[in-house]
Amino acid sequence: MNKPGLILFAAALLAAPPASAQVYKCTDASGKTVYSQTPCPAGQSAKVIRATPPPVDEAAAKKAGGKPPANPDQEFRKRQKDREDAEKKANEQSADASRRQEQCQRAREQVAQYELGGRISGVNEKGERYFLDEGQIAQGKARAQASAAEWCK
Repeated sequence: MNKPGLILFAAALLAAPPASAQVYKCTDASGKTVYSQTPCPAGQSAKVIRATPPPVDEAAAKKAGGKPPANPDQEFRKRQKDREDAEKKANEQSADASRRQEQCQRAREQVAQYELGGRISGVNEKGERYFLDEGQIAQGKARAQASAAEWCK
């Protein structure tokens, strides 16, 4: 037999479910032994050779606190909902990380602007330009550094 055929044969043997049935060994008064699928008649000694597992009673399983039989459609919907929730959470985390990165970059740019030195100006509510004095520059630099420390963790 060739190798692929042998492998296929072995796989078929492993995939086949084992047969299970009750077999009774009956011995009559004269000592004659008979094997049967049905119980032995009265007056003969009987021995069960192989027994099948008892059938599962669903009502008894529910009373005993067991889980009800699973519905594949419900399980699929639950897995699908869980996957969608996980994707939504991952997208939210990604958007939050992107936002934090942008805020960090802006805060670092502000710190760099204050550290460059020179004259720093602003615009008041009338739209007029004004220049910051040394105290205002120090306060602005401190705020920018605090902002950078907060966003760039």
